[in-house]
Amino acid sequence: MLSVEEVASHFGLRPDTVRRKIRAGEIEATRIGRVYRMVWPDVWSCEDGPMPKRARVTRYEEPLLCKKRIAGALRVSVRTVERWIEDGMPTRNVFGAVRFNPHDVTDWLQLRDVDLPHGWWK
Repeated sequence: MLSVEEVASHFGLRPDTVRRKIRAGEIEATRIGRVYRMVWPDVWSCEDGPMPKRARVTRYEEPLLCKKRIAGALRVSVRTVERWIEDGMPTRNVFGAVRFNPHDVTDWLQLRDVDLPHGWWK
């Protein structure tokens, strides 16, 4: 089971935001004592994107990236990342915030022959 802090890190949000979403019923969580715990399927259900299939479960446990982080890691502008989104780069919408699974981004950019350094998002 995941803690509020782990879910916040995965989404790129603050823990307070995750707690607020739990209290609002936007994230399923179990309260154990004074802390909330969540499971991956409930976390993924908050992301506007396909649910991972068995073979790809671990790749969807990676923390999601924001546009600014992708731009910085690849040394391109945020506008370039926005153009990639317009061209079909896969996104995951998390409570109105555009986020990206690093493996989906890597696969998409490699299909377009973009040169990526190994482990570029870490």
